[in-house]
Amino acid sequence: MKEIKLDKNTRIEALQAVVEVLNKGGVVIYPTETAYGLGCDFYNPKARNKIYAIKKRDKKNILPVIVPDLITATSLVDFSSMARRLAMEHWPGPLTLVLPYKYYKINDHGDDYLALRVSDHPFVSLLSANFAKPIVSTSANISNQPNCYSPEDIKKQFMNSKIKPDLFINAGKLPKVKPTTIVKVVGDKMEILRQGETKI
Repeated sequence: MKEIKLDKNTRIEALQAVVEVLNKGGVVIYPTETAYGLGCDFYNPKARNKIYAIKKRDKKNILPVIVPDLITATSLVDFSSMARRLAMEHWPGPLTLVLPYKYYKINDHGDDYLALRVSDHPFVSLLSANFAKPIVSTSANISNQPNCYSPEDIKKQFMNSKIKPDLFINAGKLPKVKPTTIVKVVGDKMEILRQGETKI
């Protein structure tokens, strides 16, 4: 697993490296506003399958994505007035909305809903805007293991994995905060699937 230490001098190098790996169907570990995330090109089924294998995660559990802005989100999912209000109030930030996915019939996603958010992490915002496609953003850990907030956590978590991520963007130790809040919205009904950093 290649590693790039992220700072102001390596930001462009790291950004270019991530985009290159994503375009080749690879998997990256990158910092987010909560814990370290594991990502790939959402439109690449082989890349998504690699994430499931790395995490040892059941494919019934859909993978959330990051998009650059609300306009991009509206091209992918249907927003009710309630969902739009939540997005306007809390994006960018650690709120994941689970909304009806417009293309579930033609995209082998495994569900007719898509979980998505707009990140407020500076590097992720830049990456999302430059990659211009949804980026999978699931926690960088083995399923049912703790979230990773430091390079030591990452290395310990994946040390013995047979299948490893291709690139680790090392941003040092991240502040320990709760994961994203996940809210499913159907019409005017809201269901909090996970209460995290964002209070709803």
